[in-house]
Amino acid sequence: MNNSETLREEKIKRFTTEPIYPLLVKMAIPSMIGMIVTTVYSMTDTYFVGILNNTDYTASVGLVFSFVSIIQALGFWFGYGSGNYISRCLGKKDYKSAEEMSATGVILAFISGLLILVGGLVFIEPLTKVLGATDVSLYQATSRYLRITLVSAPVMLISLVLYNQLRLAGAGKESMIGLFIGMLLNMILDPAFILLFKMNVSGAAFASLIGQAVGAIILYFSTKKNGNIPLHITKARIEKSFIKEILTGGAPNFCRQGISSISSMILNNVAAGFGNYAIAAYTIALRIIYIAYALVIGFGQGFQPICAINYGAKKYDRIKKAYIMALETVSVFLVISTIVLYLASNGLSLKFSKEADVVAMSVKIIRSNCFILPFMGFYILCGMFLQNIGKFGQATLVTIAENGMFLIPAVVILPEIAGIEGLIWCKPVASICALILSLVVGLRALKKYLA
Repeated sequence: MNNSETLREEKIKRFTTEPIYPLLVKMAIPSMIGMIVTTVYSMTDTYFVGILNNTDYTASVGLVFSFVSIIQALGFWFGYGSGNYISRCLGKKDYKSAEEMSATGVILAFISGLLILVGGLVFIEPLTKVLGATDVSLYQATSRYLRITLVSAPVMLISLVLYNQLRLAGAGKESMIGLFIGMLLNMILDPAFILLFKMNVSGAAFASLIGQAVGAIILYFSTKKNGNIPLHITKARIEKSFIKEILTGGAPNFCRQGISSISSMILNNVAAGFGNYAIAAYTIALRIIYIAYALVIGFGQGFQPICAINYGAKKYDRIKKAYIMALETVSVFLVISTIVLYLASNGLSLKFSKEADVVAMSVKIIRSNCFILPFMGFYILCGMFLQNIGKFGQATLVTIAENGMFLIPAVVILPEIAGIEGLIWCKPVASICALILSLVVGLRALKKYLA
């Protein structure tokens, strides 16, 4: 047995025998740091563009972000689909299949990125309008930002796939470092390109492109260290069984993020009816609210490899204990986060805009979401649990519930009934409905599949 195989054996032993809560925290910390970095990164463009005090620029960041969400959805689709398979292979000690799946996921991501790049540039005008850029000035700002974002699509997809493969295989530290360095570079370049070189929204897009490229390179070299599954493109198996495993295994993530992107587009188009300030307000508010969600998702990501590897090893009691411990932890955190967000909503909103109508609406959106936020831990962990034990249909149902099944109808109906107040309350209404659904599906699944 060579050194790499020995390291893998030791990793599997840790996941199946070590005390659960210390292991959960150990795995969660890198993921939480990664999610913090990702969240700050997503807010950086909004912050520095907001310094320009141009509502169209701020709104354009929100519009393009909904398209970036589609690219991210594909990255998480291939990353989670291949990564879940890899982690289950590790539980079974099938390293050959794990290496083949790693290469297959990356190849599919690169091909998809090229298709997005070419298709997006060909149809740039209708795509920009579909995103919600209705008037001339907003269209110009959005199209400039979007063109450069399209160029970054292949790199972004490869980076996301490698990040998720490493993380789900238990290499949380390596995945976090690759993500962190790329995004840190992006955050450093943002003020230089946007403000110093006066590139405005185009500067934000260029900074993102460079940061993603550097991050992808670091993640690639991380696959070849510390007993991780090394990436060898020549080992890719573009065949039916592997493609099916990726598409079904990552479907919950793709559907969740894809639906989120579609709902964001619909939300932006409905908000545009009230004025560009409404789009800017939602862009700011959702970035702020997501800080709390990001940390919960990060902690949940620490649970995921524990769940998948122990499920492959048939150690169901460890999964139950890990789930309960994770739920208790994130619930306490969400209660604290709710209080902080409610009290600090005005100050946080002012960090991104000085325009009174934008800030006032942002505060209302944040505070309306505080009524359901403390209870959303079960909803987030439920989808992760179902996905990592291979129950992809139920996982997809749960993960698309909030932003698909319930938010889209709420966005269409509530503003018609209650005007701007309906627009403000559509997301918390959708969250309540999604939580109820996850309780029904999740409690039944925990009892059935971990008996």
